[in-house]
Amino acid sequence: MRSAGRVLSMLDDAEWERLSTLYNGWIDDVADVLQGLATAAQDAERSVEGPPIARAVVADLRTRIEAAIGELIDRTNTLTVEMAKFQA
Repeated sequence: MRSAGRVLSMLDDAEWERLSTLYNGWIDDVADVLQGLATAAQDAERSVEGPPIARAVVADLRTRIEAAIGELIDRTNTLTVEMAKFQA
C-alpha cells in the first residue's frame, strides 16, 4: 500500500527489528568476505615471482575474485535499495 508516496510497513516493530538485524549482519558479513577475498588476491599476487604460468594462474584467480566481489556488491546494493523502500 502507498500513502503520500510512502510504503506502509506490513511488519510490526519486532519483525522490523529482526529484519534490520539480519540485514545489518549480512552487510557486516559481506564486508568481511570482500576484505578477505581482496587480501587473498593481493597476497597471492605478491607471492608469485616464479614462472609465467604461475603468474597467469594468480592473475586468473584475481579476475575471478574481482568478479565475485562485484557480484556481492551488486546484490548488496540491490538489497540496500529494497530495504530503504520499507523505511521510507
